[in-house]
Amino acid sequence: MIYKTGVQKKMKKLLLIIAFIFTANAANAIDVTIESPKIRLMPPGVNMAAGYFTIINNSDKDITIVGVSSSKYDSMEIHDTVKDGDVMKMVKQDSVTISANARFEFKPMSYHLMFMMPEEDFKENQEIDVTFITKSGDVFSSVFTVKKMTVMKMKMKMKMDMGDMGHMMKNMMRPDYVFPAGVKGGKNMMSKKLMFGYKYGTMEMDCCKDSTSSVSNDFIKNLGFSMAPTDMTMDMHMFSAMYAVNNKISLMAMISYIEKEMEMVKLSGMNVGNTHKTSSRGMGDLSIAGLYKLSGKSNLKASLSIPTGEYDEKDHNMMGMKKVLPYPMQLGSGTYDLTLGYSFQEIHDDWSYGFQLNATKRFDYNSEDWRYGDRRELSAWVAKPVSQTVSLSFGLDVEHQDNINGKSSNRNNMTPTWNEYFHSHLRVSSNIGLNFKLPNSKSRIGIQCGVPIYEDVDGPQTDPDFKCNLGLSYMM
Repeated sequence: MIYKTGVQKKMKKLLLIIAFIFTANAANAIDVTIESPKIRLMPPGVNMAAGYFTIINNSDKDITIVGVSSSKYDSMEIHDTVKDGDVMKMVKQDSVTISANARFEFKPMSYHLMFMMPEEDFKENQEIDVTFITKSGDVFSSVFTVKKMTVMKMKMKMKMDMGDMGHMMKNMMRPDYVFPAGVKGGKNMMSKKLMFGYKYGTMEMDCCKDSTSSVSNDFIKNLGFSMAPTDMTMDMHMFSAMYAVNNKISLMAMISYIEKEMEMVKLSGMNVGNTHKTSSRGMGDLSIAGLYKLSGKSNLKASLSIPTGEYDEKDHNMMGMKKVLPYPMQLGSGTYDLTLGYSFQEIHDDWSYGFQLNATKRFDYNSEDWRYGDRRELSAWVAKPVSQTVSLSFGLDVEHQDNINGKSSNRNNMTPTWNEYFHSHLRVSSNIGLNFKLPNSKSRIGIQCGVPIYEDVDGPQTDPDFKCNLGLSYMM
């Protein structure tokens, strides 16, 4: 009997607590009714949609809505449509007040909700949860249904001012929305979009540096080498295609055609002072990448390099014999290489900045028993639009390259370019660039050129003195 009485007391106490909670919640509940909540069905790939409904305030107090959100959209805003001459402007509103015991209609050409950056392309009759936040801190929800709606026809000619219609669409029209031409990879596109790209890169190098200082041919000769590089050029033609699976994930493939040329000078033995040029050209390694959007500002990237380029290219040496070229003259790696990257971009009203990190890991050895060293890269930049179609950028590139692992069976000791321990370096470059967004076009052009401002190399090795990238893109 005592046990039963104890249980009864505990149950009674619990019921009182539950009743208190429900009573408290009921006291603070928002007494509203939402009628006909719907979202306009948009074509695939469109990143904005309007939402309409009628809200009825059943209470005797005004209700002020200060925020809206949905788990299916990255961003939501309250907008009003105002007429300024013959211009209809979509203006973001910080809040909207529903008077006591009154109705308020969110409708076309008036107050409405703007849904931006959906996580997927929605279908007709799909339901979307939407949460409203009031000034008093109270929260209420409703379920919106995706519906087809006809567009209202206006008798007067109107322009839509997109400046206040969410930052996303405005920023996409800016010339500095895309990364500078020298930055590897790209950023996510709108869902179901297809983009083709072409990039031309050129680099000029001379000889030679060891640590942070330039060295002479006599220095190289005293190390026991009979030949030294005098200069080297590398031209790359990169062709890419990118497809946005949805607003979060994009897939990209890139292949390159590479042309390299190196001039050597004889330091000892016969024909001292004579020069000889060798060259290689052909397809490089194929890169397949996936991009994942973390937010509207940042992306993750993972790419796999597939060894489609030759890594045992040959050319005639100074004696007229066809021999395998040194490591820097090869077109491919002969290994499967994984690159992980992270990019960030912040866009302000009249300027922007960003950075990108990449780390490349080489796996296994190629059939010639060597592999390139691992690589780490940082690119950072600031950009400023100078017009609606042109932007100017300034940036820094930092790259750290490890030495070659293993040793080629074709290696010789005649030139430092064949030495596995003369390839590691830390290099910082400054660059300047221009981005062009062609008017009334889906094409963009970018150019970026740079020079090294600091180098610390395990040498002697060739020393880049100029690099330049030209990029073209077209979105379908």
